[in-house]
Amino acid sequence: MTFKKVQYQHILASVLKPSRYINQEINSFSKQLFSNTVNFCLAYPDVYEVGFSHLGLKILYSILNNEIDAVADRVYAPWPDFADKLKENNLPLFGIESKIPLQSFDVIGFTLQTELTYTNILYMLELGKIPFFSQDRKDDDPIIFAGGPCCTNPESLADFFDAFLIGDGEEAILEIKDSLQKNRANTRNEKLRELSKIQGIYIPAFYEKNNSSKTIKARKFMDFDNPKKTHSNQLIPWIQPAHERYVSEIMRGCSRGCRFCHAGMFYRPVREKAPRNIIKQIAMEISEFGWDEAALTSLSTSDYTCIKALLFHLQNELSKTNTSISLPSLRVDTIDEQITKLLIQMRQTGLTIAPEAGTQKLRDIINKNIDEEEILESVKIAIKNGWKLIKLYFMIGLPFEEMEDIRGIIQLVEKIIKLSQKRIQINITVSPFIPKSFTPFQWAEMESSETLLKKALFIKNSLRRYKFVKTKYHEVSSSILECVMGRGDREVGKLIYAAYKKGAIFDAWHEFYDFARWQNSADSLNLDLRNYLKPIDLNSTLIWDYIDIGVNKEFLISEWEKAQQTKTTEDCRTGKCTNCGVCNSEIFPKYVEKEYQKEIKLECKKQEKQQSFYYRVFFEKKGLMQFVAHLDLLRMIQKILRASGLPISYTQGFSVHPKLSLGPPLSIGIQGENEYFDFAISEEKNVVMIEKKLKKRVPSQIKVKKIIPVFSRKLRAMDFYQYERIILIPSKEFRDTFQTCTNEFPNCNNWQFTRTRKGKQKTSDLKDIVKSIYWDGEKLEIIKKIVGASIFDILREVYKFKRENTNKFEIIRKELLEFSG
Repeated sequence: MTFKKVQYQHILASVLKPSRYINQEINSFSKQLFSNTVNFCLAYPDVYEVGFSHLGLKILYSILNNEIDAVADRVYAPWPDFADKLKENNLPLFGIESKIPLQSFDVIGFTLQTELTYTNILYMLELGKIPFFSQDRKDDDPIIFAGGPCCTNPESLADFFDAFLIGDGEEAILEIKDSLQKNRANTRNEKLRELSKIQGIYIPAFYEKNNSSKTIKARKFMDFDNPKKTHSNQLIPWIQPAHERYVSEIMRGCSRGCRFCHAGMFYRPVREKAPRNIIKQIAMEISEFGWDEAALTSLSTSDYTCIKALLFHLQNELSKTNTSISLPSLRVDTIDEQITKLLIQMRQTGLTIAPEAGTQKLRDIINKNIDEEEILESVKIAIKNGWKLIKLYFMIGLPFEEMEDIRGIIQLVEKIIKLSQKRIQINITVSPFIPKSFTPFQWAEMESSETLLKKALFIKNSLRRYKFVKTKYHEVSSSILECVMGRGDREVGKLIYAAYKKGAIFDAWHEFYDFARWQNSADSLNLDLRNYLKPIDLNSTLIWDYIDIGVNKEFLISEWEKAQQTKTTEDCRTGKCTNCGVCNSEIFPKYVEKEYQKEIKLECKKQEKQQSFYYRVFFEKKGLMQFVAHLDLLRMIQKILRASGLPISYTQGFSVHPKLSLGPPLSIGIQGENEYFDFAISEEKNVVMIEKKLKKRVPSQIKVKKIIPVFSRKLRAMDFYQYERIILIPSKEFRDTFQTCTNEFPNCNNWQFTRTRKGKQKTSDLKDIVKSIYWDGEKLEIIKKIVGASIFDILREVYKFKRENTNKFEIIRKELLEFSG
């Protein structure tokens, strides 16, 4: 079998953020597909910047690519402008690394993190020229897989997917690979039959509509602390992702038992990584790849057994690298002076806490197990130690909630305001409660959008008078849709399909979301969305009852009954076993040794002033690098410098970064032959040694040409170079146009043009900007001022070429000039 690559480069110049589609990431495997390898394309149904930040996909990507008989590529939901260009050119969606069409892969594996991405799945299948429905796919079509937390109720997507993986994927993905390799010659149906024998795999086609008689037992990955079974070096993108940082999952699972929390039940039991492994991996990644931030992630990071010692050792290990450490929201009962001071030293910018409810009664109902005194004490500690930002997360529409609880949110915030004495910024996020499968509140009613909106506005309006308090709330109608799809049966699959056909994509994005599409689709199907919001009888059979995530139904019922009685359940980490059903002889909590914890003495380290010796690096930026934006290139150069091993000089203050300036920006779509950046080191070094160290870290897509010391402040000034020499090479069919128009330009006394920048129009004379223009029959040479007009302005005004029509031109900035001659 031959794999033909999609030729799409000519459309990159005419889309927003083309670096979303160029691959070229550092640490990507970029393996070649073969007919005897099992070829996966791991799909995230959201835009590149969001999907790239997801750790789970990176883990599976790494595990598969370390197998000799497997290939794992990636694909993300393209922005609509790119999708339109694919359709215009009759091109299929493809794997970002291989450029091979999706339909040529053996498996397309979607990660399902939120219901609001469901229409994007259909969007990507259609762009990939793959049939929407499982029943319509032939033997040579890829198997469409899904994994992730949303799979605990797969029924609303059952018609679109061939298979679902319930639970952790680290070991299961290799069993899937082995099964497909073994059954490569079999029919599609035979392959699915063999896959169904793997624990955690659900094949909807083999079960009656909304009724599975076989129990699907979720996978639990217990070898969590084995570095060889997690992931390799993390990918580094050329475009800024939603979360640009190294991510260390220090713990999986949570035993707190919040009754609304799906993740807390789904990811049980708790499994912790050894501190030494965490520190070793983070230190290596920062040394090798120059990360300026590392995030310690888990569902409840501050519950990690040795969190203080871990932070202390990381601070010692990373203090010289100017790397910040970030934690997600902290539990208020774990915040103390030591943790706060450690986080401040690591440049965490504020305190994030999630009280969830405004009264103690409701916090007990949801089993939050914190009290108001702990919340206020944590805020006191944060303010005392200089934090200027407090983020608070609340829920509305919780079971048994009363208006008193809503007023309690306002009262709690006002107590925090009083403590702060208006010295801090308070950001409040209000989210509607959504009943989730496999939680004690799965039987609860979801409130109507009208009621939820009324509560959200009441909170926002009540706090409006405080200028330093910002309140935002989630779109309530989209939360209703999350509930419908999260609780939905296969009838809801018809709704998803109908809404997609009416144009529903990127429903998690405000600029695309339109509830009317969904309501009209529901009306056309005679589907009443309110039926999916109603309370569910405890004795009824749930749509997802055939799935076993480990937590048993009896435990969930007992927790629901406790909520009605305002009773709490203690954390089994510190108290007695709650008999949730997860643990057995093979599956059980894994905590690190407490002996690692020891007395911590904090020292406040003052920043020392450094000498700065400046150097200029000239480099080439060609090929697909022309689609990397100026600020994205600057970010990458910062990483290169941090990883170089040179004694980099840093700026002073809270948010430190290397002393670095990048030369005049290149417009996207223009190559650079002699670009430059200036940077400073604290010790004077030999240029040859500097070049050797930098070249070791500079990715292959950038070619370092020479390095010189820069002694003059004038030479370092950003406006030292005033002009640029640009060469443009058009395809043959445009040569006559260039000949004619180039001859006209010198004969005009002026050439007025108007351009819009930041919403304002400005009229200029191109004759004042363009110093020389010459056509030699094959290429155009222009010497022009760097500012005032871009090459694309000149092409539009003089040669009548629109920006989107310049994709057949090769444009190169040859050099920067101090003056026009």
